[in-house]
Amino acid sequence: MNLPATTFDTALKADFTAARLGDRDAFARLVRATQRMVTSVALAVTRDIQLSEDIAQETYLKAWNTLDAIHNPDSFLPWLRQVTRNRAIDQLRQRQRHGVVAGDSDTHLANAPDRGPGPEAALIGSEEVHLLEQALDAIPDESRDVLLLFHREGQSSQQVAQLLGLSDAAVRKRLQRAREAVQAHVLASVGEIARYSAPGVAFTALVTASMATAPAKAAGAGAATASATAGKWALGAVGSALAAVGLVVAAVAWEARCYIRRARNPTERRELQVYAVLFGTLMASFISMLAWSKHAQWEFTTTLAVSVVYALLIIAMGVRRHRIHRRHRGG
Repeated sequence: MNLPATTFDTALKADFTAARLGDRDAFARLVRATQRMVTSVALAVTRDIQLSEDIAQETYLKAWNTLDAIHNPDSFLPWLRQVTRNRAIDQLRQRQRHGVVAGDSDTHLANAPDRGPGPEAALIGSEEVHLLEQALDAIPDESRDVLLLFHREGQSSQQVAQLLGLSDAAVRKRLQRAREAVQAHVLASVGEIARYSAPGVAFTALVTASMATAPAKAAGAGAATASATAGKWALGAVGSALAAVGLVVAAVAWEARCYIRRARNPTERRELQVYAVLFGTLMASFISMLAWSKHAQWEFTTTLAVSVVYALLIIAMGVRRHRIHRRHRGG
């Protein structure tokens, strides 16, 4: 599937836009267009064909469920590569914690998932797995996914560059480093294994079948309605918080007006006015804190601790007002 760059980009963007609106067929075309890249990135990290297919399936399910969060079609491929690489690294770390070392094919087979091998990985024998792992270990990290994808994409450096977000010159340079790292006959064997272990129609069908259990995405109008509803809810929540703050400030102002009017002299009146401003600010910030704690999903203990601090400050302000009255009234 070596399409010209402009044609590939146009098709990818069109399918991405349709998939965001819930079109499963469009998403399946995205999978077919990128599955060799995704599995190659995972394989470059894990050096395990079966595991790379498992990671790819998980990555596509995550993509299907989170496409709405990716607004720019140009961000899809970089996002897909990064998610794949992160998942592969996590899997590798988990295996290392459990004593499974990359390069130990017997241990890989013994610890394989119960769901069985993928359609392409099932064709690979243990000797070929061992050869591939050894060769990939010898190749520089940055050249592994380039080499694998180069053979899986019909030895087109332009296609590899397009899928991996690199320049054609960078791809050729990394391929040269891979050729310098291993012997020619080993490299040829790796290329052959990479080619016939590449995911094909069966892999796409597996991903599509697993999508059947995922919740359907809202279509355009439904998604727009849901977004509008969420926006209205958010505005309503902000409005309610502001209304609560306004009521508290109004109550403090009314109370302050009452005791300021009873001031015995201009000095007491000024001190009470300053007190009223400070107390009103304190109460407004307290209400705002409660609203923010709900939005930020604070732990109960955190909210309680901050509330206790506010309670102590409110008590201190009450004591301050009492002292102002006593000082000016000779109490």
